[in-house]
Amino acid sequence: MTDNSQRNRRIRIAIVAALSSVAAVVPIVAVLLTPGILFDRQDQTAASTTTTTAPRPLTIKPLALRPVIGPAYVPQGDDCAPPPPTPPDQPLRTCDILKSAVYTLGPEALRIQLTDVDSFLNPLTAKQTVQVTMTEESARAFADYTAAHIDEQVAFVRAGVIVWAPKITKAIDSEVLQLSGEVTGEQAAEIARMLKDEA
Repeated sequence: MTDNSQRNRRIRIAIVAALSSVAAVVPIVAVLLTPGILFDRQDQTAASTTTTTAPRPLTIKPLALRPVIGPAYVPQGDDCAPPPPTPPDQPLRTCDILKSAVYTLGPEALRIQLTDVDSFLNPLTAKQTVQVTMTEESARAFADYTAAHIDEQVAFVRAGVIVWAPKITKAIDSEVLQLSGEVTGEQAAEIARMLKDEA
């Protein structure tokens, strides 16, 4: 190889190397000089790592549970008139939401916090069902209460009215309860409405 051809070859290699370097550097410089690109990515990363889902605010008032301490009887006359406000530590005599029975209840045993209430026709049982969801803390307290009061009856009371009065057949260890019985769709919807609030 002559000196000229070697020199030309070296010059071509140097030009190719220089072009390769420029090809690699230009996109980086372009990104650095474009306003907002790096900041947007950092902001998105920061937002995705620091964003947390806030718990839903509790909009349902706590629900009182009272033990049923006497046999129920069919109401007569004004038995189902709204009872006067009764302190939680005092017994209460009142009707159920359907005004089909009068119950004598003991003092408040527990208050549970509901997070959701819904009514629907259960396709498995073909019965109207009211489903309530409790907070984790209320579910634990309810599980302890039901475990200690098997074969007893408890009343869910809202505004001095018994919304539901089931018999406890076993300890219930769940945040979700399904209440079902011989009620119509309208009655189940009314029960759900009462469980949600007093209005």
